[in-house]
Amino acid sequence: MRPLVGTPTLIRLALRLDRVRLIAWVTGVVAIGYGTASAFRDLYPTVESRRALASTLARTPALIALTGPGFNLSSIGGLTAWRIGGFGAVMVALFGIFTVTHHTRLQEESGRLELVGSGRVGRFAPLTAALGLAFGVSLLIGLAFGAALTVLDEPAAGSFALGLGFTSAGWTFAAIAAVTAQLSQSARAANGLAGAVLGAAFLFRAVGDSAGTGGLSFMSWLSPIGWAQQVRPFAGERWEVFALPVVLAVACVGLSFRLQQRRDLGEGLLSSRPGPPVAARSLSTALSLAWRIHRGALAGWVVGLACLGAVLGSLAEGVGSLVGDNPQLREIFERLGGKENLIAAYFASTMGVVGM
Repeated sequence: MRPLVGTPTLIRLALRLDRVRLIAWVTGVVAIGYGTASAFRDLYPTVESRRALASTLARTPALIALTGPGFNLSSIGGLTAWRIGGFGAVMVALFGIFTVTHHTRLQEESGRLELVGSGRVGRFAPLTAALGLAFGVSLLIGLAFGAALTVLDEPAAGSFALGLGFTSAGWTFAAIAAVTAQLSQSARAANGLAGAVLGAAFLFRAVGDSAGTGGLSFMSWLSPIGWAQQVRPFAGERWEVFALPVVLAVACVGLSFRLQQRRDLGEGLLSSRPGPPVAARSLSTALSLAWRIHRGALAGWVVGLACLGAVLGSLAEGVGSLVGDNPQLREIFERLGGKENLIAAYFASTMGVVGM
């Protein structure tokens, strides 16, 4: 039997099962971009107000580490690319990771893939279908995002460069997830490995961007998230940068197929460590078992939120200069946290976002 037999059928099945989730991902990312650009139009309507903001941002390394560099903050499109370029790439990267893991390792772990494989389905068909779905929807997100910005009369080249930057991140991390799905024996571990790579990519980008032109600035070029921003939408687009994520994605896809040939169904190349034959007394209750299972995820959330809190706290003293003389932005902060203390209003608004 040919190894790709049944791939189109599996793609149609995945689209049928995930139709609501896929629509939510596409509309969510596009709505965030459209809303951000619209908000910047209201908050910074003139070139002078945007230039004043740009001069403040250039003096705030913590904010640059959080969002990335701004290459053209005198335009609405450039502000939008600065504000959500990195976070949008992370969102689409997470979509790629979850989609590939869900339709490969999770199906294999639950036994459904073995049932599907009993029919006329090639060995590589499930992995190919998962990658095809992740790649196709990531491309749809990028194109829809670019089209949404052009509706706001933003330049088409910059709009689609920003959207395709999101697509490149989705492709790259979908391919990385295809590799981790071959290494681990569970969907949780596969997501964890791919998520760790994504976290490292964001960290490299943050360190490289906050270093400016210093010695560590090269780290931005070690990150697929940094590549999406180095395309420089609305600032003289550098289309050749897209070659980097494409090459990495192709290499990871090829590696995932080779790794799949080297393992049995249901197994991973990284074998799990066997536990003791008798459980400890500390696992005698449901609460202790839940703690044992989820302690890694809980630790990750605690560390991640602590780092986010440190970044948000470092920005607090500069919030006054960020708001500047813009009455609309000042009014928004005051409504969220009160008129007496602008810093308290800033924390009130940011903690609401963190809570969600």
